[in-house]
Amino acid sequence: MINPLDWDLGNVPPGVAWGGVDEAGRGAWAGPVVAACAVMNAPTVHKWGHVLRGVRDSKQLKPERREALAAELKAILPAYGIAEIDSMAIDRENILEATMMAMRQSVANLALRPRILFIDGNRGPRTGLPERLVVDGDALSCAIGAASILAKAHRDAVMIAMDEAHPGYGFGQHKGYGTALHRARLAELGVSPVHRISYAPVAAGQHLDEELRDALYHSLDRCDSVAGLRDWVERELRPSYGHLKLVWVETLRRRYADRLAQLALTIDPAREAE
Repeated sequence: MINPLDWDLGNVPPGVAWGGVDEAGRGAWAGPVVAACAVMNAPTVHKWGHVLRGVRDSKQLKPERREALAAELKAILPAYGIAEIDSMAIDRENILEATMMAMRQSVANLALRPRILFIDGNRGPRTGLPERLVVDGDALSCAIGAASILAKAHRDAVMIAMDEAHPGYGFGQHKGYGTALHRARLAELGVSPVHRISYAPVAAGQHLDEELRDALYHSLDRCDSVAGLRDWVERELRPSYGHLKLVWVETLRRRYADRLAQLALTIDPAREAE
């Protein structure tokens, strides 16, 4: 089988910088979806080809090797970008659109713009750059494989941190995926603030709280500034998220938008300019 680096070199014009884009966490029940873009060029291949020829689909690597390779890639690549879309946005947009958003943001975060992107999968995120879709690209393309390693290593670190912030769910072990352990902990503990409540197995484990919903309605209506609205999201909505039906959250979003519009009408332009 052709080495993924040789596949890349056979599919880009000489002297052109190229990038690979992939995601991690699309199928998980909790935590963000993460996308990464890894940029490569001829000088990097010339100097670091021995490292790049060891790049594989992140799923084929043991966690320790994946973390070490991610650190190496960050040191040798001319540019890379990583982006997260959290569970609330996933529930709002749906996982496909959230994945595309993360991919676009990972490309926007690049310090060096490639001339062409290889995208893992059969749908392009519409980054504004030339895109080539590559099904099973994390196994075929070195750049996509590198992106998969960066995305997976980053997301694993996020989930380990979430394990500390929300103990008991085993996020550090299953990384938010639907394992038997995860299902058992959901049944025991209910849904955490970082779960995706639009996913049926998660919704089935919710301990819903109508009083909390009503309290959120009232506290939202009392917000008297744009900064207060933003604070309300972080201080009240996020911690309560696991106890809310998706339809309640959608109602809160509409009320939030209405309150934001009301506040915009009452802003004193002279005061805002100070």
